[in-house]
Amino acid sequence: MLRYLLWRLRFEACNVKRLLGPGKRQIEYLAFGANLSDAILRERRIVPLAARPFTLRDYGLRFDHPAPWASCGYASAEPAPGESLHGFLYTLSERDAARMDFYEVVPVLQRYRRTLVEQDGLTLYFYQTNRSTPNLKPSAEYLGYIVQGLETHPDVSPDYLDAIRAIEPGEPGALVATYHRAQSAFRNPWLVVIDDAWQRLSLRIFLALLYRFSLTDPFIRR
Repeated sequence: MLRYLLWRLRFEACNVKRLLGPGKRQIEYLAFGANLSDAILRERRIVPLAARPFTLRDYGLRFDHPAPWASCGYASAEPAPGESLHGFLYTLSERDAARMDFYEVVPVLQRYRRTLVEQDGLTLYFYQTNRSTPNLKPSAEYLGYIVQGLETHPDVSPDYLDAIRAIEPGEPGALVATYHRAQSAFRNPWLVVIDDAWQRLSLRIFLALLYRFSLTDPFIRR
């Protein structure tokens, strides 16, 4: 729970810094998950300075980033020679990029990490999972955001889009007990039930309150 509280406090500090201005630097961010949706960006009060379709070569879309709910995963990307990663390249101010890090749960909890790549003389970053997990599926809502974005991407072939549409969505299960840290296989058996229950309760509070509500975010304007 302390780490969730620290995440929120640091996020608030990041928002306060953004209230003082967007910062001088601009950063190129490649979105290929839910951030393809304008609705998600508006909800996060992040307005790109510029946006354009972009295809990153030799990387592939994967749904191997574990969600807070069992059996569901979010988008990540892995090196994949010959594949293409379709998304939108957003030019963000440095302080909006820092805020995006918190929405993607990078600081403190380190769920994702920034991955820097270069292509055609351009340096950009995207979010890559720190805990690749097999056999996960995106929820129907999450998959819908991706399909909606890819439908407007000029480089996406009909076959590729059909393949994304054909992905069987997952049904979110119970909250996991391993969201911010993997549980040791050598825990005392009598502690397992108590520890897992505490982790799920902490996660529930994080998702329902700490992640959703901010004292400073409503005041942010472009």
